[in-house]
Amino acid sequence: MLPIQKTRRTDLRTVSRPALLDEGSDAAFRELIHNLTAYAHHIVACRDGFGALIGLTGVQYEVLMIVRQFGGAEGISVGQLAARLHRSGAFATMATGKLAERDLIKKRTDPADGRRVLLVVSPSGEALVRSLAPFQRQVNDVLFGGIDKRRFEALSAMVRDLVTNGEKGLALSEFLVAQAAARAA
Repeated sequence: MLPIQKTRRTDLRTVSRPALLDEGSDAAFRELIHNLTAYAHHIVACRDGFGALIGLTGVQYEVLMIVRQFGGAEGISVGQLAARLHRSGAFATMATGKLAERDLIKKRTDPADGRRVLLVVSPSGEALVRSLAPFQRQVNDVLFGGIDKRRFEALSAMVRDLVTNGEKGLALSEFLVAQAAARAA
């Protein structure tokens, strides 16, 4: 990894919070953003590869894994799935429709609320997920190599916070872009 190049040009800082600055420079922050972006690309590419190994897109693989992890025997609602994906309910409905067509998940009515649909992994979906586990273990062990239990727990907590902050940051970014577009029109 290349050393951080500090810039003293404080007029170009991309952050103003003192905790994110090093002697007035945002260079370490910028490097963090670039590294997080690169790692996110790697994670998405691995997700897509896992999907390809079992004949799914990366998003379909992700949906199948979320339904399996959080649905259990009772199932997960489309709304809960959408929340886990950080996507819309319409997106989750489309993604699950394709998996249901392939008999990888089952949709059933929620016995407690007949208006809700619950999703569970079908036996064929479970077999597909189980066939993938050896590949996942190898790749995930490398992706998170060198991280001990303490650092893993700290990373998990930080990422939970970052996801929440990311949603707020995205909303602000979309608002500011819309405002700029309206001014330009």
